Amino acid sequence: MQVCANERPDLLVTTELLEDSTGLRLAESLGCRALILTARTATEATVELLDGGADDVLCKPFGLEELAARCRTLLRRTNSLQERVSVGPLDVHLLLRRVTLRDQPVELSPREFALLCALLMPPGVTRSRQELLRMAWPPHSGGPRSVDTQVLTLRRKLEQAGLGGEGGVIQTVRQQGYRFGLDGLNRQAMEASLRKSGAAAGPS
Repeated sequence: MQVCANERPDLLVTTELLEDSTGLRLAESLGCRALILTARTATEATVELLDGGADDVLCKPFGLEELAARCRTLLRRTNSLQERVSVGPLDVHLLLRRVTLRDQPVELSPREFALLCALLMPPGVTRSRQELLRMAWPPHSGGPRSVDTQVLTLRRKLEQAGLGGEGGVIQTVRQQGYRFGLDGLNRQAMEASLRKSGAAAGPS
């Protein structure tokens, strides 16, 4: 574990259970992606690990070719990301998997974080449900209804944190999908600036 901490890996390939921790906890502490190897073959076990934050799960026994291919896929995703994305008052720290709004933490589940990142690549672009599944879910998991459910939860958490307003920042585009809207952010920024300067319009 000390070697991992010193090297700062992009990807951790580890078994589900370690001597004094779990593979998921170690990956979270290192701020890297996690490919979990497990002897459990039930679908429920795979779903549990994915919902718990694993980027991919490989059940034993497996071939080295498949393991190498899955590692290459996860590393391509990692290398295509920048370290931090900032949109207005919202900061998404990709390597640390942390979201802050006006320097205050916003608690998101691993799947909600992945969905937010997909919507911010780049913001303002409409993404279909299938695109979001491909970008934020592991292969062969989830479906359109999973996207709808996670969008609702993510939208609610952002609104509760103070990011939203009328229509929310995650907008539904009819018959197309979802997008992270910038108009609401721009309006909020203007209102905040007016309040700060004391120039907010009052009754004449």
